[in-house]
Amino acid sequence: MKKARFILYGALGLALVVTSAVGPAAAAEKKNAEPVKIDKQWPPAPQKARFKLLQIIRGEHDVVVRKKKSIVERVVADESAPTYIQFLHPFAVAGDRQGKLYVADTWNNAIFAIDPANRGFHVFGADNDVKLKLPLAITVDSQNRVWVADGTLKSVLVYSPEEKLIMQIGSDPGTPKDPIPVMTRPSGIAIDEKRQRVYVSDAGSNQIFVYDTDGKFLAKFGQAGMDPGQFLMPGHLLVDPSGKLYVVDQENARIQIFDTEFNLLQVIGERGDHVGTFGRPKAIAMDSEGHLYVTDAFWNHVEVWGHDSREKDPDKLSVLIFLGDGGREPGQFQCPAGIYINQYDQIFVADQVNGRVQVIQYLAEGKK
Repeated sequence: MKKARFILYGALGLALVVTSAVGPAAAAEKKNAEPVKIDKQWPPAPQKARFKLLQIIRGEHDVVVRKKKSIVERVVADESAPTYIQFLHPFAVAGDRQGKLYVADTWNNAIFAIDPANRGFHVFGADNDVKLKLPLAITVDSQNRVWVADGTLKSVLVYSPEEKLIMQIGSDPGTPKDPIPVMTRPSGIAIDEKRQRVYVSDAGSNQIFVYDTDGKFLAKFGQAGMDPGQFLMPGHLLVDPSGKLYVVDQENARIQIFDTEFNLLQVIGERGDHVGTFGRPKAIAMDSEGHLYVTDAFWNHVEVWGHDSREKDPDKLSVLIFLGDGGREPGQFQCPAGIYINQYDQIFVADQVNGRVQVIQYLAEGKK
């Protein structure tokens, strides 16, 4: 992991940010909203920007370009009715190498598929033979298959690149002679392509389940508790290029890192209100330079962790910068959840209570 070049600014506030509720009566389709002016960077000016807010995606209107119609055409088409599909509670986000984006929405009980290059925006998973009920995590493998962990269905559903359901794992108990452990609330998923492994966190049993990429159960590890190596509601997962597994241990307010043999290597953070601690960590991602990004739904920001050049211990990770704070303005968050970083170091954050995905660019050296 390379040494960080950005500057830590500010400290965590001590007061809890109270978020306003968004009722379930909110429609999945809404009229065209006014465009949002985006002018946000971190650290703030006049310091040199290391991160810049690029885009806010609230739904179909921010992706699809529709031809303007005359007033007469609108009256004939009865365009007083809602015309654009919107996010309600985007909870997890992932993408493929071609730039397609997938957003799991826990209130719409579906996956939004976004194709920016072709201005495409549609929904799937809500009208299949097996309907999604509570999609909590999503990832895309090298074959562009979409893997979705559904907490209510107690299984992981795998879709082809054409969005056809091809596999469902985790809920089949096997036979009395050959029983298979079943999950109770899968809440995170990550794939180790090199070892052909799929890791799934089960918040119900406080364990990590391990499958091969064909869906065969291989192993599981962990148990409920607060000691190192134990979990309380493990959530989103990350596998880094070396094969290390990062587990967001939500109720213990920490990140635990394991090797490929499931041995605990390191614990990052703890519950607290100062730098280097978490309130309620939700998801984790890694950029091209090895920095870790953790969303915190309690403090309403993204913490960026890495190696501080002033730190003598080469293995110690520190908080380098905070992205965002509580609120509804561009660059602010209300209960941020899932996070995904593409090959261009663009950071996609599921800003769930605000009903949007915010896109932030990491401005590494040589990038503008």
